[in-house]
Amino acid sequence: MISARIFILIMSIGSLLYGIIISGISDKHRKKPLPEEVSDVYNPERYQTYINFEADKKKLRNKYKAINLILDIVLIFSPVYEYIDNWFNGNPYLIFLTTYMIIWVISTIIETFASYEITFGLMEKYGLNKKDLKEFVKDEVINELMGLFITVALLELLTFIGEHMSEWTNGFSVGYKVSFLICLGIVAVLFIFFVVAQLIGYAVLKKQYTFTPLEDGELKDKINALQADSKKKVKRIYIYNESKKTTTKNAFLLKLFWHREFGIADNFINENAEDELLAVLSHEIGHLKHKKNILNFISYGEYVLLAIIVLLLMVNPEIILICTNWIRESFNITANNYYLIFIVFGHIIKPISFLSGLFSMYKSRWEEYEADRESVKNGYGEALITTFKTLSSDELVNVYPHPFIEFTEYDHPGMYQRIKAIREAMK
Repeated sequence: MISARIFILIMSIGSLLYGIIISGISDKHRKKPLPEEVSDVYNPERYQTYINFEADKKKLRNKYKAINLILDIVLIFSPVYEYIDNWFNGNPYLIFLTTYMIIWVISTIIETFASYEITFGLMEKYGLNKKDLKEFVKDEVINELMGLFITVALLELLTFIGEHMSEWTNGFSVGYKVSFLICLGIVAVLFIFFVVAQLIGYAVLKKQYTFTPLEDGELKDKINALQADSKKKVKRIYIYNESKKTTTKNAFLLKLFWHREFGIADNFINENAEDELLAVLSHEIGHLKHKKNILNFISYGEYVLLAIIVLLLMVNPEIILICTNWIRESFNITANNYYLIFIVFGHIIKPISFLSGLFSMYKSRWEEYEADRESVKNGYGEALITTFKTLSSDELVNVYPHPFIEFTEYDHPGMYQRIKAIREAMK
């Protein structure tokens, strides 16, 4: 049996090669002429700017992929995991936390350099950045600290579950009934965790932007009229200062369990026609009106299947025990290092997560088409197309992605397919 070190390396190289193949497919497809539906998005000069932007982005992406691969190789074959194992004498919580923090610090340094180069190199070069250094540092610090806190809290929680599972199941000797009850308890705890994580994300969003309530008036009345026949209504409508960070324009619907609000970028409301804004908000209201369908029930089935797998592993834990022993032997450690366990198991289930991701993205694209039809129903189909074309040109968007890449990587339809669907709906 190959070492877990070699297994991680093979999977890392495999991911890199897959990315290179996808990049090659995209480059080849980009040489094709644009279909009629999106042929007027770019004029010749702007399209050449888009081509140059993609080429520069690819160089930057490949540079940091190579750096990350080198980092992976160094960490995989370094004795750092043995040192940490010896330092903390088998304490799984300190072992995980120390391992994660060391790798987080190294990765954060690399990612910050990459983000700086993207923001003040690539985006600045093509007129897509409005951040100054102070705003950049603020966003990086907030995002990194939030990600660190949520990730460490979640993985320490999973470490606690992993360490106590044998105790809760009396040495994995309980039957399906007790295992089922334990699964329900774990699901309840994780549900509460993700609710809290959502609230933290919402608080961070409010720190990164200034949200100002939309004043009463004709525009607000028109927005409320769009959702008049919706059972779930949005009462809070805010303008947020996107223009201080980027030229990107957006309007979104934020949905928490008990809270809904519209966010409209200030540069959107100031620089676009009113019917274009109402077209996008009609789309968001389409999401609000979304009713459960067969795709939703299939996605629930995914979670049920996952719960069944966990249940079976609890009753028959031999696979998990074999894998954890394999990891310990491969890295010459005596205690479970849950960072390595999460990495290895993540690679093992990659085929399943890839297939699950395909379905999730298909479901997401289907819901985007459904929301677009709400704009068409309200008479804003042409305005929505105009908005998509303008924003695509302004933001140098790939309006005609390769079908395979769109199918495997896009959670929103590409502009060609999207505009084509809107025109069909308008008929």
